[in-house]
Amino acid sequence: MSIQVYQFSKTTCPPCNAIKPSMADLKEEFEQVPWESVNVDTDTRGLAGQFGVTSVPTMVTVARDATGNIIHTERHSGTNIAGYYRIVRNLLRYV
Repeated sequence: MSIQVYQFSKTTCPPCNAIKPSMADLKEEFEQVPWESVNVDTDTRGLAGQFGVTSVPTMVTVARDATGNIIHTERHSGTNIAGYYRIVRNLLRYV
């Protein structure tokens, strides 16, 4: 079982920049969770498309089984920080 958090944003996004301090706190509090920041303007791996991200800021959490199949995914968008905490806590159920 593996878990991953993807944080989608872009440098010119005012809401993304507004929540940066809260995202740093979230990463620090849940340091055991692998975290990948993805700038949608330079997303060469196509992660935004893969996860259907159409607006930023957006966080997508993913849990995979031992064979790599996705068994849980959840997303939250916007500036409501409580929603980001909720989906990360939900993800920890798969550890």
